[in-house]
Parts: sequence; C-alpha cells; structure tokens
Amino acid sequence: MNDMQGVSNNEASAGLNAAHRFGSASESLFRRLYRGLNRRRQLEEELRQQRALAGREASRHADLQRRFSQLQAAHGRRGSEMERLQAVLGSLEEGIIAQDPGGKVTMMNRAAEAMLGGKRAFWDSELGTLFERYRDVEEIPAELTPLGESDEIPLNHRIVRAQLVAIGDESRRRIGTVIILRDVTYDALAERLKDGFARHIAEEMESPISVIRLASELLSGQPEDSAVNQRLLEKLLQNVDILDQLALELLDIAKMSAGAFDVKREPLAAEAMLWSVVNGIGPDVKRRGIDLLVMTRGLSGVLLRGDESRLQWALGHLIRNGADYNAEGGYVALTARVETRKSKRYLLISVSDDGAGISSADLPHVFERFYRGADAGQSKPAGLGQGLYVAKAICEAHGGYMQAQSRLGVGSIFTLAVPARGMAAKAD
Repeated sequence: MNDMQGVSNNEASAGLNAAHRFGSASESLFRRLYRGLNRRRQLEEELRQQRALAGREASRHADLQRRFSQLQAAHGRRGSEMERLQAVLGSLEEGIIAQDPGGKVTMMNRAAEAMLGGKRAFWDSELGTLFERYRDVEEIPAELTPLGESDEIPLNHRIVRAQLVAIGDESRRRIGTVIILRDVTYDALAERLKDGFARHIAEEMESPISVIRLASELLSGQPEDSAVNQRLLEKLLQNVDILDQLALELLDIAKMSAGAFDVKREPLAAEAMLWSVVNGIGPDVKRRGIDLLVMTRGLSGVLLRGDESRLQWALGHLIRNGADYNAEGGYVALTARVETRKSKRYLLISVSDDGAGISSADLPHVFERFYRGADAGQSKPAGLGQGLYVAKAICEAHGGYMQAQSRLGVGSIFTLAVPARGMAAKAD
C-alpha cells in the first residue's frame, strides 16, 4: 500500500515537473512569439511611416518639379520680354543708358553707343558727371522722376540733349537711373542757321554791292566823251560776278533740296580743266602774298565726263578757301594724280594749306549746309558756309567724293575725287 502510494506520488511529481517544464517552455515560446509579433508590428508601423514619408517626399518632389517648371517658363518669358525690350530699345533713335543704384552702367542701346563712340567713353564724357549730381537722391515722388532739367552737351562731335530719370519701386525708393539721349545736332544747326542766315546773306552781298555802287558813281561822274576807266570796269565786273555766283550757289542749293540737281556729262581734258582754274585764280592768290604751288602726275590724256563749269567752281572754291583761311607768307599746294580705288580710276586733286586749320569739333560738319563753326564770326572770313556743301554735292553728282583732313593751327587738306577715263574711251 505504501509502495503504491509512493509510486503515485512520484508519478504525480514527475507529471507536475513535466507540466512545469511544458509551461516554462510554452511561456518562453509565447514570449518569443509575442516579441516577434510586436517587432513585426513595429516594423510594419515603421514601414508605413517610411511609405508615408516617401509619399510626402514624392509629393514634395513633384511640387518642386512643378515649381521648377514654372520658374523655367517664367525665366523663358522674362528672357523673351528682355529680348523684345532690348530689340525695342535698340530700334529707338534716342540713346538709352541704364545705371544701378551705385551708378554702374547695366545697359546701353545701340543709339547711345553710337553717340558716345563706345561704352568705355561714358565716364570720360560729361554724361559721367550727371549721375554724380544726383547720387544722394534716394526718395522720389513717383516711379519715374526726372532729375533736374535736360542739358545740351557736346558728345563725340555731336550736340546731345541728356535727361536723367530716376526709377523707383512701389515704396518710391530709388532703385536705378536712366539717361535718355537725343541727338539735337541738326536742330542746333537749324537754329543757328535761322538766326544767322539773313545776317550772312547781308554780309556776303554788302562788299560787292558797295564796290559796284562806288564804281558806278565814279563812272557816272565822268564826262561822256572821256576815256573808259578800265580798272573801274574790271572791278565792277568782278563784283557783279561775285553776286552772280552767290545767286547760282543758292539756286543750286534749292535744286539739291528739291532733288532736282543735275550736272552735264561732256568729255573734259583733266589737265586743261585744272590749269584753267589755276591760271584764273592764281594771280589773286599771289597778290595776297600766298604761294600757289602745283604738282601733277600722269594727267596727260586723262578724260573726265562731266560739267566743266561746276567742276572748275568746286576746285576753285577749295583753292580760295585755302587762301582765305591763310595769312601772308603761307602757301596753298595743289597736287593731282590718277589712282585706282575699288577697281575704279579716279582723278584725285588734293588742295592743302598751312593756314588756320579746323577744330576737331567742327571738322565732321564742314560739308553740312551753311555750317560755319562756332567761331565763324570771329576768326574766319565772312560767308554763308554753303561752299563746301555745294562742292561736295558736285563731286558726288559726278560719281565721286570729297574728303577733309585738318588740324587746328596746322592747316587743312581737301581731296576732290571724280571718275577718270582715258582719251580712247568712248562716250556713253
């Protein structure tokens, strides 16, 4: 009995131990399973979060892509607008120069470059000082505000009217400056012409009319049967010729303005035409104490086709100018030759002198109608200033050209060029 009870207790104890071991193993297993499930849930949550983050990043990336595309499109539109703006500004006759708040030039259109002679000339010109006058102006009453009155300034042999304009933002703070340039050279010349034309005409006519009046009075005061005073008659005829020539010049100018100016096309011997002018005007030049020097080369047999009287007048005007702008003891030198330029043969006649010369400001304008230079009334002979304009027009009407070189106080060289032909050439 006791033995059986001992066996039963042992079996029960073994069963309990087995159950305990099973429970411990189950607990460990479930604990591991729980931890695994918990870790899985964490991983799934982390994965979900990563997916959500990736979605947000993708959305942000897409937004950035859209924004980038919009910026690219805006940049393209801005570039197109800038190109159109530059094209518009480039086509303007007015010069436009833009400056940043510090005065640095940020934009200059073609018209402004042409007036200045290049961007680098800006700070060397009077334009460079305009910004400095108003550098301290920061607050302006409007988005576009003129600063001061427009100024007329000499610029690269031109007369330019310059207006400084401040540019402001919405709060009226100055963010830049624009200089607007307008070439008023011809307006200034027209004003000068309007003021001085009648006076110049009167001055030109006063001298020959006075001589004609005096000679006429002296001749009329002589007895009818007295010998003719040849000297008085010559003076009378010379001054009548002066008035006649003045009238013809003004008539030619009127024809040029109307587009009706024309020249004859007749065969002329170049050498004979040249010496006819020299022999006609030479005595008067020498009487002034001025030497007239002539040197020709290769003119024998050279023909011109043109208007002899007008070509003689143009050449004579150059010689007279050389003498008029010279002093006793000076010289006027005439050289003539034939040269080929751009496959065309030209008779080149250069008239040089050691006289007063022409200033660099006046030189670009000497062939303009009625241009006399700013100091014409003080240091230059009386006249309308139409002679070089007419002479150049005569050369161009013959298919040629005229050029001028000069240095103030040194002298001038004027070159007349007309197409040349050989004696054997047939008339067209």
